[in-house]
Amino acid sequence: MIDGLERAVRILDLFSSDAPEWTVSDVCRALDLPKTTSWDYMQSMAALGLLRRTGRGRYRLGWHSFQLGLRARMTSEISGPAWSEMCDLVDAHHETVQLASRYRSEVVYLEKIAPRTGVRVNATRVGERLPAHCTAAGKVLLAYLSPHELRSIHGELRSLTARSITTLPALEAELSSVRERGYALDVEEAVDGMCCVAAPISNRHGDVSWALSMSFLEYRLPTHEDAYARAVLEAARRLSEHAP
Repeated sequence: MIDGLERAVRILDLFSSDAPEWTVSDVCRALDLPKTTSWDYMQSMAALGLLRRTGRGRYRLGWHSFQLGLRARMTSEISGPAWSEMCDLVDAHHETVQLASRYRSEVVYLEKIAPRTGVRVNATRVGERLPAHCTAAGKVLLAYLSPHELRSIHGELRSLTARSITTLPALEAELSSVRERGYALDVEEAVDGMCCVAAPISNRHGDVSWALSMSFLEYRLPTHEDAYARAVLEAARRLSEHAP
């Protein structure tokens, strides 16, 4: 990979809804880069519209980053077909539904539809990333990797709650269960009080490229797991049949 491009992407990856603004010094500390290097890169990225200055040495994502994100969403090969299935799931079950993909060891949320009333899951906002091993969608996307691929992307497993998986053997056992039953569960592993069920969406080559998930309150798990799993599995199967 080109060193300059990799550094630029690493800088962009620092920006999030929880940390929307960064200084040159912040970037230096986070990425262990010399201050002059960080300053040069951030100046160039601001000139290209990838970042924008908000004050002396302070930056946020710029208009070009916003434009590229919208363009990626509008040209996605799966978002359009998935939207109809997601709307149907929300209408039928009144729960929040997400479409996700994977970036290395993280799950990336591509689309999300929430019911008009009920609990909103802020952690799964469109564009957000979470550790894949803590989420149902992420587990689905990890389950079909080879053991070598799984180990190559996972070092220390970060926990989000007290119930998050934190060891590779435990994760491997969980992913084996995902493959056996055909869907994944997250039981308060990403957000306290919330559960999620997810199913795989494969492309025409049979690769599991996306996951469809439904989030719900933990107390509904004993009574609603089977119905939610069936509904998400059926919707994911239909999307797989027509996926590019």
